[in-house]
Amino acid sequence: MTAPSPAPMSAPEASSGTGLVYADVPNRVIAYIIDAIIVAIIGAVLGAILGVIGLSPVTVNGLAISYNYVASIILAIVGLAIGGAYFVYMWTTSRATIGMKLLSLQIGNAGDGATLTMEQAIKRFLVLTGPGVLAQVFAPLPLIGLLISLLAIGWVIFLLVTTAQSPTKQGFHDKFANTQVVKAAKSVT
Repeated sequence: MTAPSPAPMSAPEASSGTGLVYADVPNRVIAYIIDAIIVAIIGAVLGAILGVIGLSPVTVNGLAISYNYVASIILAIVGLAIGGAYFVYMWTTSRATIGMKLLSLQIGNAGDGATLTMEQAIKRFLVLTGPGVLAQVFAPLPLIGLLISLLAIGWVIFLLVTTAQSPTKQGFHDKFANTQVVKAAKSVT
């Protein structure tokens, strides 16, 4: 059973007849954490498989620890592909990820509530995760890794602030991809 398509709304409150409200930041963060755990589990399984075949970023040999930058970059790309496949597929086919479904959230085109196009989903995903992936790739480099990691944290804060301050709860990533996240309004009976 699919959720109803959200109609465009003109105020942060539930639009008459749709039963939907703009999704707030805490619900969106919780949904994203649930999804991140799912993606991390899939990534850990694939990472273990890649480690078995010798593609491990860290090797411990007695007291010596060596870091394989090529393996780190390959694993970051694999992680990006796993996350991209998960989010883009779920957004474009189900209008929600597993975490979003658990919290009665759904995503659609900001203009008319239509299901996201592949382009919208990819743009939104890259804006959400791009800086984090760069931080993962460059984390082993002493100063550059720290700097990029701090910038990635700043990026997440920026996305949260732009979402919280928007009357329609559209963060920069939503406006960039022309998307809208809504939540089923609780009915009072």
